[in-house]
Amino acid sequence: MVRILGGKAKGVALKVPASARPSPVRLRKALFDYLRLRYPFRGRFLDLYAGSGAVGLEAASEGFEATLVEKDKEAVALLKENLRRTGLQARLVPLPVEEFLPQARARGERYTIAFMAPPYPMDLVAAFRALLESDLVEEGGLYVLQHPSRLLLPLGERRVYGENALTFVEVKDARGLSGKL
Repeated sequence: MVRILGGKAKGVALKVPASARPSPVRLRKALFDYLRLRYPFRGRFLDLYAGSGAVGLEAASEGFEATLVEKDKEAVALLKENLRRTGLQARLVPLPVEEFLPQARARGERYTIAFMAPPYPMDLVAAFRALLESDLVEEGGLYVLQHPSRLLLPLGERRVYGENALTFVEVKDARGLSGKL
């Protein structure tokens, strides 16, 4: 069973759609331990391919202003239910990530952290490149990709958690990041 690990909704169980692959507990705990220290004043958190909302709702529980993007209808219905169950506030966008990114950029949306956990059969490098090119993360913020540990990316900081890994790319100078992939 997937539960919120910390913050206001700590311990609340989440419903998980059949199509989702929730981020493992160890990975989520490590991610939010890191973010809690790095961003004490929180900020805006973008969860792409939100699935059950385990990461995006964890961010909301920890005090981030969260936006969750998910196209799967079953997952969207369960995300709405999970929002009710947790009592958290978050923006839910029922669109494919490929449509959301250019729309968000056109609207001038900016985030402190953009987290992406695409389905692993997807071309993860191309998906992450599209996120980097969207320029949605503010200076000093982070792009974070969850991926199989066997995938090595030529940029950022990589942390491995069993079969999964997180790659963190800090925005110091947003120009040219995607060209390194």
